[in-house]
Amino acid sequence: MREYGSEHHWQSRQGFEGVTRRREIYAWRFYRSGRDALKQVARLHRGANVLLPALCCESMILPFTLNGCPVAFYKLKPDLTGDEADVLSKAAPGTVLLYMPYFDIQPFTTDFLARLRQSGVVLLEDRTQDIIVGRPAPFLPDYTVASIRKWAALPEGGILKTAAVLPRAGADGRFGALRRQAMEEKGLYLENGDAELKQDFLAKFHEAEAMLDESGEPVAMSMENRAYLENIDFARVLAARRRNAAVLEQALAELTAAGKLRPLCKSGTTAGLYYPILLENRDAVQQALARQNIYCPVIWPIPAQARGVCETCEATAAHILALPCDQRYSEQDMATIAETLKAIITGE
Repeated sequence: MREYGSEHHWQSRQGFEGVTRRREIYAWRFYRSGRDALKQVARLHRGANVLLPALCCESMILPFTLNGCPVAFYKLKPDLTGDEADVLSKAAPGTVLLYMPYFDIQPFTTDFLARLRQSGVVLLEDRTQDIIVGRPAPFLPDYTVASIRKWAALPEGGILKTAAVLPRAGADGRFGALRRQAMEEKGLYLENGDAELKQDFLAKFHEAEAMLDESGEPVAMSMENRAYLENIDFARVLAARRRNAAVLEQALAELTAAGKLRPLCKSGTTAGLYYPILLENRDAVQQALARQNIYCPVIWPIPAQARGVCETCEATAAHILALPCDQRYSEQDMATIAETLKAIITGE
């Protein structure tokens, strides 16, 4: 059985483990999920106003609202950088400002962030989109978080880096155990194509996600899953993703030149969480791809609370499609995805 996208299966760890030894990882605190890392920040700033980009997902809001933090949203410019004037009008001293790079796009200059810090704004960077890319840090936010479960076959995976003193979070093995079961079942499904097995592992993934919203209390990563994280060769992961993104970039160049789609990143510099494109009739294209077992997530559906805040964010959310380009797949797989997409768009 061949399909593309969606959750990793357990066997996709093979070939990318055992040689990480990235020393900087020990400066991080480890959590069950990125959501739990956000909960830890929220609990340190209970009751504070939180300012999020309007292009975000519901899972970024709940950690704060579950901890009594009112949430508002700021605008992005057409190039997906933050609207500085809008931020300045909304970020009072004590506000927690969350910002994140959208693929290759850094949202604010370090000078602007330094000005905000001097005014008393708490800075929280979400590096989920580019956490495996090393980059210089001339300016460090108060908190850096990332969800890393989309990067590899990890049942659990959230990290937080800060100079602040953090209380110890308790562990809860239910989430990781259930996700590992689902990942193993997905591997079996890819071997035998059992439709009932697919329904079972999808239900398990859904049940596990619901656990993350049971409370506002952060949960730590288990030692077993931390060991998995510490032994992933992220340099090889990045190289594979950039290689696959380059194949997609080249294969889709004709459609790009014809204005049928617009890539949001360059393959040579992208972290490769996905290969994101903007296109018309996105929903129909996404559904047609799914019928060919190519599952492309929509990132990010505008949360109800953020609707009407930013036209750029709403237009992006309505047209973005995230093509899978991760290390599970070969260059031939990328060619298959590109050819399928071209056939759908052109009607050939």
